[in-house]
Amino acid sequence: MKRSSAIICVLLGLCVALLAGCSLIAPLVSAAAPYAGLKLYFACLPEHTRIDTPSGPRPVEQFEAGDVVIGFSGKPVRILQKHSYLENPETVFLRIRFENGAAVDLCGMHRLDGMRAKTIRVGQKVAGHQVVAIESHQGETHSFDLLTEDAGYRIAGMPVNSMIEEMNRAAATNLRSLRGDL
Repeated sequence: MKRSSAIICVLLGLCVALLAGCSLIAPLVSAAAPYAGLKLYFACLPEHTRIDTPSGPRPVEQFEAGDVVIGFSGKPVRILQKHSYLENPETVFLRIRFENGAAVDLCGMHRLDGMRAKTIRVGQKVAGHQVVAIESHQGETHSFDLLTEDAGYRIAGMPVNSMIEEMNRAAATNLRSLRGDL
């Protein structure tokens, strides 16, 4: 997977170089190229993941900017942005289960209480709860993320970090690199 991702990133770079001279396409390619490679690593939350709200959990795909969810801090916050992505059905998502019955579905790069999901192990404590099982699954075709007023949200009571700002920082670094600003 990593080798094919590297090849795709190189091909994207070549496309950027070839299309940069076209005055109509260059701005669009320049804006999108830094994000395209990142999306191969960040798959966010699979469709149907239920986000905690003051009136009970709701599927992530039902939210819009301005809606209220339970934030990372455990208090109600507004959604500032919602991002949705088309996924390759071969993308691997993790389901992390806790001793209190909570389960969180997310990609391995997503952060759960500040820790990348792919680094979490059975027996480890996350936000005061012990991990009892980690399962992987595929077949998802859409994923989502939310940026809230406190940069996160809750799934089954567990604090989940929004990855939108981290992806934006990484994309800005990629863009500077593509332009030679570094």
